[in-house]
Amino acid sequence: MKFNKNDENYIYNVISKNVKKYRKLKGWTQEKLAEEIDYSLSFIRGIESNYHQTFSLGALWRISLVLGVDFYKLCMDDEEKEIKRHITYQCNKFKEKIDMPYEIIHHYSDIYKIAGNKNLPTFPCAHCDGTLIPVDPMEF
Repeated sequence: MKFNKNDENYIYNVISKNVKKYRKLKGWTQEKLAEEIDYSLSFIRGIESNYHQTFSLGALWRISLVLGVDFYKLCMDDEEKEIKRHITYQCNKFKEKIDMPYEIIHHYSDIYKIAGNKNLPTFPCAHCDGTLIPVDPMEF
């Protein structure tokens, strides 16, 4: 079932899917999760169902702790555009592409800014004498 983000049921739907996903990733049944957080099985079924039982932040916090999942991950919509964790660079000679992690680019960008350069860094290509340049620097 799809909910509009302005509908309060939207967040219940997101949390419902995530509790179920992380519970299953841990290999637990609904009964096991209920036992671990000391809540009833019907409570867990209600959270994971489409009728969106309300629950407290405290209950959600307990669920995140026993599942070993960061609290915020239970509230993240997997169907939303995934957060991009890299920027694509391309060799200016042979058009080879490589995805550079944002963390690396952030560090280099900080160094570039200190040096007065406002552009994203470029790198020598490991396979030729070309240069790796960002494909779409506006994404950064």
